[in-house]
Parts: sequence; structure tokens; C-alpha cells
Amino acid sequence: MAKKLTKKTTSKTKKTTKKAVQKTKPESNSVGIMALAVLGLILLLYFGTSNSNISIELDVDTNTESTTSPQKLIIISGKSYSSKEKAMEVLKFMPQTRLTDEERDFVESYVD
Repeated sequence: MAKKLTKKTTSKTKKTTKKAVQKTKPESNSVGIMALAVLGLILLLYFGTSNSNISIELDVDTNTESTTSPQKLIIISGKSYSSKEKAMEVLKFMPQTRLTDEERDFVESYVD
């Protein structure tokens, strides 16, 4: 008869050790930021208070007379007419297909 063999399993527990994470010192970062801020302020004061004279001279004409011509000159689509009546006489007999939008609007809005 064969003997029963039983294997005993021995479990070994491994201990894990965590390494301590070294944190950066916040003072070292803030010192750098403070140094940049101080440098920025010094540059701002240096360039802000420089002796640069800026002068602007404007000549404004206060005489604003509107020049009105005694004639009733009217310009429609780049064409000039001596009066609204003359423009209406010329545009009234032209076909609408040859009129521009501005001329067509003038003819439609014309009141005797």
C-alpha cells in the first residue's frame, strides 16, 4: 500500500515597504515667483517713469458752414440730375430691367 503524501504549503508573507515621497518645498517655488514679481515691478517702474514727452497737436476747424448750392442737384446711382422732376422724367420712360435698384426705388417713392 502506498502511503498518502500530503504536501504542506508554507506561505511566506512579503512585506512591502513604501518609500517616502519627498515633497518639494513650497517655499522654494514661492521664492522664485516672488523674485519674478519684484523684477517685474522694478521694470514697470523703470519704463513707466521714463522721461518721454508725448504731445499731440490737433487743428480743429470750428467754422462748419454748410455750402448749399442754389440748384437742386440730385445724384442717383452715380448719375446727376438737375432736380427731382428732371430725374423722374428721364427714369419714368426707361424699362425697369435697365434701372438699378436705387433708380427703381426713386421712381416708386416719387411723389408729385
